[in-house]
Amino acid sequence: MPEIDWNIENTRILCGLMAEQVEKGNRPNTFLNSVGYAEVEKGFKDRTGIVLTKNQIKNKWDKLKEDFKAWRKLTTMQTGIGWNNGTINMDDEWWKKARADIPGCGKFRKQPLQNEDELAICFQGIVNIGSDHWNPCGNTSTMAVDDVVPVDDEVAALGGTQEEELDEVTPSPSSGKRPARPFHGTCKKPKTANAVLIQEACTSMASSASAYAAKREGKFTIEEVMKAVVECGAEYGSDEHYIATSLFVKREQREMFMTLPTNDVKKSWLTRKYNDRHAK
Repeated sequence: MPEIDWNIENTRILCGLMAEQVEKGNRPNTFLNSVGYAEVEKGFKDRTGIVLTKNQIKNKWDKLKEDFKAWRKLTTMQTGIGWNNGTINMDDEWWKKARADIPGCGKFRKQPLQNEDELAICFQGIVNIGSDHWNPCGNTSTMAVDDVVPVDDEVAALGGTQEEELDEVTPSPSSGKRPARPFHGTCKKPKTANAVLIQEACTSMASSASAYAAKREGKFTIEEVMKAVVECGAEYGSDEHYIATSLFVKREQREMFMTLPTNDVKKSWLTRKYNDRHAK
């Protein structure tokens, strides 16, 4: 098959077609299923006259996923970022660090990610953007779930050790019996204390992980907000429900929607959002 010219228009059409199939439930895991691929192939040919193969679609899907991941990592690092006409306006040193930490992000220095709304639908739930370990906007690091302190370190910090031995006296050969264990002025903690220390360490780690996850997710989850979308009258397949699937991958949009006082106001807000985006 000849190579596809993935210009701006062809890419825009493909992204729209793939997002439609995801919304129809034709992405059961991390890729489209056979029905989804067939529909994208047909739709692309109808609109452009170009015949695509499944492999060409999959290869482009993979490439767009990496672009989406890199862009989202950049745009989640909000503190200190300068914006200029939709692009990140930072100095050479900042970009040097960003490119080292986020492969493939250099292309966004001159222009933002195209078709972001459609790509958010395609990769919702399968792209982990993360914002851990290093932030080129400053010298601070954000602790991720994988960065919790190991149990050994937590136990040591609480004053215990993994192995605390008790003194014991070797039994006398003549009697064959073990004499009473002597009492020392400074007693060591019995081994059962380790279980308490480890439990406290695990509880501390679980609390840290939960707090981090809550901070990343925001006050409202996607599942909660999409339930509220249906309850306000935006039925599946409606324009309002469609725009919600695009908007509410972003935490700020979810929280804004949930602050609206009534179902009528919520639905009206979604209608205006749809009309604003798709106005001719």
